[in-house]
Amino acid sequence: MRRHLKTIAAMMLVIFTAASCSSDLSKVRISSQEQTTVISMSWWGNDPRHEYTLAGLSLFHDLNPDIMVNHSYGVWNGYERRYLMQMESHNNCDVMQINYAWLSEYSPDGTGYYDLNTLSGCIDFSQFTEEDLATGMRDGHLNALPIAYNSICLFYNADMFASYGLEIPQTWDDLFEAADAMRGDDIYVLGMINKHLFLLLNAWFEQTSGRTLFDSDGNYIGTVEDITQILEFYKELTDRHVIIPLYNFNVSDLENSVVAGTVCWASDSIRYCQPAIDDGMNVVLGDYLRLAPGDQSEWYIKPATMLAISADCSDPEACGRLVNFLLNDPQYAVLQGTEKGIPVSAAARQALLEAGLLGGIEYQAGEFITDNISSMNLINPMLENADFMDIFKTYSDLYLYDEATLEEAASELHRELTDLTG
Repeated sequence: MRRHLKTIAAMMLVIFTAASCSSDLSKVRISSQEQTTVISMSWWGNDPRHEYTLAGLSLFHDLNPDIMVNHSYGVWNGYERRYLMQMESHNNCDVMQINYAWLSEYSPDGTGYYDLNTLSGCIDFSQFTEEDLATGMRDGHLNALPIAYNSICLFYNADMFASYGLEIPQTWDDLFEAADAMRGDDIYVLGMINKHLFLLLNAWFEQTSGRTLFDSDGNYIGTVEDITQILEFYKELTDRHVIIPLYNFNVSDLENSVVAGTVCWASDSIRYCQPAIDDGMNVVLGDYLRLAPGDQSEWYIKPATMLAISADCSDPEACGRLVNFLLNDPQYAVLQGTEKGIPVSAAARQALLEAGLLGGIEYQAGEFITDNISSMNLINPMLENADFMDIFKTYSDLYLYDEATLEEAASELHRELTDLTG
């Protein structure tokens, strides 16, 4: 496998041969006279994701030596902006790793991506429940399939909390109690990035108000008063040392005891937490924060990442076979492990179970999501819309750093959000 990986990295493309879809998806028969088909695939991620995906494409080549797959990948920063330009110019890859939010942005009527319903001879849909398939449906079109589910999770250094005589937080008041105890040692309770921060603030807002900022169609329905409350609570969290300022947060802060906990996607739990665990820290998964124990959480779930096929794809059947491999093939499932989260595909999960790969902090987070999934709603895509995130950060920063009053920041943020979805 290492030999394959080095070869792929050097060549930067993988050679495949074309084969028609078979009703037996586990067996493929290739004829040397068949014409070569060229398709393309894109994804984002870190180096380990690139490595196992390239290794997986090498394995796919062994099974299907008549398809040629050109590939494009990179880190997340700037990826969404490039993707937007590619979608607008119809220059995107044939098979794509996508965000759940992109379904609403690029395919509100279901025609922005290829309808996977037509590829039942290539993709084994029996590995997914009807609820799983529904996450990728738009106006009767199956636009994408979920790779894994994801949710914001809270992780804590249990030893640090115990050293202050504290239990792991269950309520918002518990966070402030911990901050009061740790502040003298210049330790923040939580660290996170902007998107995770807003989802935390949104959970508090929905719990306290019983309202949402966006309706089911993604239209902004909040008020200036709503925005004012959110900004005030954000400033209180910062001023009272509950959360470390965004500009100071580093993913290694939990490991370095700068913070006592961190907030991140379940799929990022290894990146955020494993170094601290490897250093001997007792990192535990906390429950969703609530006003009082047992209250409705108002935290959301979403497909972590999804696979879709371009509406302008060059060969739908070849693309369908690649999608089926990436989702359901047991050998590829082992290569991928739980890096994207616990697989949705039953075949992939079974492969990981048999290989003894379901364990550790990421598996705990995946099981936590599974245990809570029945009481959670799918995230409104606007809650992680890139333009919305930029707008919120701009005006919340102006308020936090005394460059605008609360009234000015709330009013302008409200106006920008109205214009964004109006």
